[in-house]
Amino acid sequence: MLKSLKVENIALIEEQFIEFESGLNVMSGETGAGKSIIINALCFALGSRADKTLIRNGADFAKVTADFMVDLNDKLTEILKELDIEPEENIIITRKMYVDGKSEIKVNGTAVSLSMLKKLTTNLIDVYGQFEHTNLLDERKHLQVLDEYGGNEVIDALNEYKAVYDELNNLYSQVKALGGDERERMNRIDYLQYQINEIKMINPQVGEDEELEVKKARMVNAEKLAEAYNVAKQALDGDEYSARIGIGTARNKLQSIVEIDPSMKDLIDRLYSLEAELDDIATEITSASSSCDYDEQEFNEVDSRLDSIKMLKKKYGNSITQVLDSLNNAENELESLMNSTEILAKLNVEIDKTKAKLQVVANKLTTIRKKYAEKLQNEILSQLKDLGMGKSQFVVQFEESDYTTIGADKVEFMFSANLGEPVKCLNKIISGGELSRFMLALKSSLAKTNNIDTQIYDEIDAGISGHIGQVIAIKLSHIARDCQVITISHLPQIVAMADTVYRIEKYEKDNKTYSHIERLSDEQALSEIARLSGGENIGAHAMVYAKEMKDWANKTKEEGA
Repeated sequence: MLKSLKVENIALIEEQFIEFESGLNVMSGETGAGKSIIINALCFALGSRADKTLIRNGADFAKVTADFMVDLNDKLTEILKELDIEPEENIIITRKMYVDGKSEIKVNGTAVSLSMLKKLTTNLIDVYGQFEHTNLLDERKHLQVLDEYGGNEVIDALNEYKAVYDELNNLYSQVKALGGDERERMNRIDYLQYQINEIKMINPQVGEDEELEVKKARMVNAEKLAEAYNVAKQALDGDEYSARIGIGTARNKLQSIVEIDPSMKDLIDRLYSLEAELDDIATEITSASSSCDYDEQEFNEVDSRLDSIKMLKKKYGNSITQVLDSLNNAENELESLMNSTEILAKLNVEIDKTKAKLQVVANKLTTIRKKYAEKLQNEILSQLKDLGMGKSQFVVQFEESDYTTIGADKVEFMFSANLGEPVKCLNKIISGGELSRFMLALKSSLAKTNNIDTQIYDEIDAGISGHIGQVIAIKLSHIARDCQVITISHLPQIVAMADTVYRIEKYEKDNKTYSHIERLSDEQALSEIARLSGGENIGAHAMVYAKEMKDWANKTKEEGA
């Protein structure tokens, strides 16, 4: 449930902290006082579009913090883990928007994207408002509503159907890859053969490009290398000042005194080792020096070979390994195309089998949907009867459609509010007041399957008055037994039925306009019921009526009517 909402710099609200309770929470107030601001602020925290016009005039930012206490079901736990957030029963969402367009979103202190936020909040709270009116009138949404009502049984059947549907599409893709017709197949064969021949003609070897780059660098710098080799060799084994001559001189001198100083024998042996090491080094330098001898033809061959390999890497991959992988793939595809007649025959057999399988799982999905459609029809009709629309007719109409990602069903909600009138599509016949009651009936039915702890109703009483107001108040109270309900209302019957009442008022200070929400005491709530019943000038009769209405609401809740 939603524990609290902190709103900063949203429209007419400078700063407001609101604590909500379980059961039925009702917000009331004059038209234009700012009731919808609270809902807009909450929707902003839940992930609705960030509209900079929400930012209070003169402020640098707008910020909303929503604090939820939830039961951690498997789905919520999975979503929180996906967001790299430790699953906790307390979920705090903070969303901030600046006048320069920058924004930030955090869940329990962890930054998340807008799409990640929406994925989470759709499982925390259900908001009903004018947008959902439009959604419900869109027949393309009706199947989605029915599947939501069907719950896990529909989800499992739909997943089974999707697996077969994807399998069939994969088979079609394989057929297409083999060439849609003979001409297309032959063109593909020619293209693959060209690729294979081009790679095989050059025949690159793994690591060859690196070796050639080293060889080319030596060729380009041959003169510099030769000079270095020559200087080094002369220094080691050249004229009378070379290292070898110096070591030999030292060894001979020490040899002449070894009988006088026997300790010099170890040094003489080490000098012999140095002479041997110098000979090896000089030999390797001589060998390296000989590699500097090349002609222009050899350089051109290396350069040309490198260009050929670079061309292959540009066309078929970033490395020789990837080029050879492309060659292998092309050879495999060519083999498949060359044998495509046989392969196509096998694929067509698989396609026929999969089509038959798809029809079976599609029929199974349709059967399950129709089962829940009948349950939904009966439940909504029962709900509508409670809402004073006992003569209504409601039918979930099925039509066959082509196979799509969601099955082979087209579903449309058909409705008639009056006895003797034929059912028609919702958007053709339903009035505003009827639609509010229909949506309430639908939400009541879906509440048992969507496992969402909080429901928000914005303008649920639009077009409603009199006895039907009492009926809707009772229905909201029933829903509030199973989940937290927060609603805006201008009807005294709904305010009377509330477990917690809030009043939103607008006032002026220092040439600025502010909105403020206040939680009402029992006495203040009675005054609000009286105000809604009789206007601003509340008299004794209005207060008596308010007390009678509150007594009726309390008795109704006690009796569970």
